Amino acid sequence: MMLTTARIVSRRIVTANIAPRAAAAASSTRCMSIADQFGKKEKVEEDRYIRAREAQIAAAKAASEVADAKAAELAAKSQQLIDAKTASMNEVADLLAQTGDVISEAGLANIADWKHT
Repeated sequence: MMLTTARIVSRRIVTANIAPRAAAAASSTRCMSIADQFGKKEKVEEDRYIRAREAQIAAAKAASEVADAKAAELAAKSQQLIDAKTASMNEVADLLAQTGDVISEAGLANIADWKHT
């Protein structure tokens, strides 16, 4: 009887020790598999987001460069207009100085504006 009891107990111990390990091993590989799949999907989403963000940054940079170029062009044109107006004002002031007439700065600017319109 003792021998039979020992066999039953030993079988129960082996079954109790092996079964949970087998179940844990089977479920852990499944969890790792799912985690790997989610990790891959997450990586794809991150890469997609990074590419989209880089495209947005490139578009913003291109728009900024275009705006800077237009601003520089407008500044150059504005400087040309100012130089032309100054030259006209000096010409009118020289003509008035030859005749001995005097005009205010505002009047001189108005005459230069009238000449260029």
